[in-house]
Amino acid sequence: MREKNFIQKHVRHMFAAFALLFLIPFLSVAAGIQAQAAEEGTLVDNPTYTFTSTDGSKVSTKANPGETTVLIFGYKGCGYTRKALTDLASPSAEWIKRPDIRVIFADLFDDQETTKEFEAGYQCPDITFCYSEEDEIVKALNNYVGADMSFPTVVLIDGNNKIQNILVRPENANAILTEIKKFVDIDYEGNITPPAGSSSGFDNFAYGLKSIDGTDVSTIVRSDATTVLIFGYTACGNTKATLQSIANSSWGGAHRSDIRMIYADVYGATLSETKAFAQNYQNTDVVFCHDEEGKNFNYALSYLGLYGQNGGTFPYIVYIDKNNKVQNITLGPKTAEEILTEINKIAENAGTTPDGSTPGGTTSDGSTPGGTTPDGNTPGGSTPDGNTPGGSTPDGTDPGTTPGTGQSLSISDVTGLKTISSTKSIKLTWKKVSKANGYIIYQYNSSKKSWVKKATLTKNTASYTVKKLTPATGYRFAVKAYLKAGDGKQVVSKSYKSIYTATTPNAVSFKVTSGKKKAAVKWSKQKGATGYTVYYKVKASDQWKKLKTTKGSSYTKTKLKSGKTYIFTVKAYKTYKGKTYTSSFRSKKVKIK
Repeated sequence: MREKNFIQKHVRHMFAAFALLFLIPFLSVAAGIQAQAAEEGTLVDNPTYTFTSTDGSKVSTKANPGETTVLIFGYKGCGYTRKALTDLASPSAEWIKRPDIRVIFADLFDDQETTKEFEAGYQCPDITFCYSEEDEIVKALNNYVGADMSFPTVVLIDGNNKIQNILVRPENANAILTEIKKFVDIDYEGNITPPAGSSSGFDNFAYGLKSIDGTDVSTIVRSDATTVLIFGYTACGNTKATLQSIANSSWGGAHRSDIRMIYADVYGATLSETKAFAQNYQNTDVVFCHDEEGKNFNYALSYLGLYGQNGGTFPYIVYIDKNNKVQNITLGPKTAEEILTEINKIAENAGTTPDGSTPGGTTSDGSTPGGTTPDGNTPGGSTPDGNTPGGSTPDGTDPGTTPGTGQSLSISDVTGLKTISSTKSIKLTWKKVSKANGYIIYQYNSSKKSWVKKATLTKNTASYTVKKLTPATGYRFAVKAYLKAGDGKQVVSKSYKSIYTATTPNAVSFKVTSGKKKAAVKWSKQKGATGYTVYYKVKASDQWKKLKTTKGSSYTKTKLKSGKTYIFTVKAYKTYKGKTYTSSFRSKKVKIK
């Protein structure tokens, strides 16, 4: 049977190849769009073709507004095609994950089943694989390049549906990216220069977003708050860094009524995907909105259009004042400090400072501006990484002068703080501080927004284990060194470096059921786990092979050999603050029917 299928498949490929050679002369007498564009010296409108993807949905070659389309023609049996797809699917080609870039692979010869198998080998959801149906793909390629075909052929289509370039056998993914950058500024980073005459800002758009808690969120501002609208996507490192900085800042989770922050996903993230993403930034006041309807990217482009911009580095951050005027847009990663500086500037220009005070006068409670903010922090207090520069310790004590003596004593800050996680405990380690008499361990209470002293160590040791924790749960810890003054009082280090970490999930309880040439794996979900990864191997000495990463509770492995024994395992994982914590595991054997 296998030999028969092999012969049938290769006969089909040979027939398709001969059919292609036969059809080309009758498809078009022209040399293709590429030659036409070269002759005219102008951009040519991209023709519209409709292909069928491996999941049965229809895919149009017409570019979406503001979105670059990368259309790749090739076939499974072509080594150059496989090389190009491998490079595009690699982690280094992160640019294909951008919401403003669409990648389509059009297979000239293979049917749906064969193309789906081909697609499975790349495990790249950012490439849409389409199969050959009624020679539509062959006709399209001939229209693009004429009879002079080489593979892969890559057609680059801009957001205005104009063909910008046609590449033949590009060297790698970076070569494609280089060509894209020639017609769209996806690398632009920083403040966008507003058009002349826009000093008072632009009228804000009224868009409706969907939050992860089920409420409708309007982009129209509240009259008492500056709105910060962050457009990004869950796979974007710059987006993660910006949100992480906000989460680590003193103001990002302070429930300030004068600041409203909204994250709007622009890459079609579902409700569950956005919820999982938001779990990494629990200590913020950011309202997370999903993009199940696929509208948010167009909203983002509308904002960029106010400034005459058509793209750039994510995240796009839009600042809207309390008068519902768009006052600034920045592209690329920003620290919490940079964002707060912009908020303060916008609030002052709008007539009040963010804490409700009149600029240059006294605050609403009668205090002099420049004192403490309403949340009790000294202005410019904690840095984005959680350090309190020259300020107070997590428990509010004031390091510095030894009480009653007037003598200034100091001790160095703790450095090198690391963690080792297990299911119900976390071990903290750090570098010993010279002359320290001990250390104070703090744990952050996210519900009360305050630090709690966990333990005081009376020796100059370099580790401590926090026990009785909850599996698959995020935590934040801090460590300060102290020394004893002559009167027995503690002098603690001036600042601290906090660290985010999480406990690992419990080991997964699962069962494996044998079927005809397949094995069904089912497991019980672990509370707090982000997802699960299924592995298998043939022999105990073999390396585990990853089969599937999923948020579900089952997986079926097919195409196994009857009578053969396989070993399976399932690992739960917890993603928190950009890091992944994996459970221990059990393994089970099953003999296939």
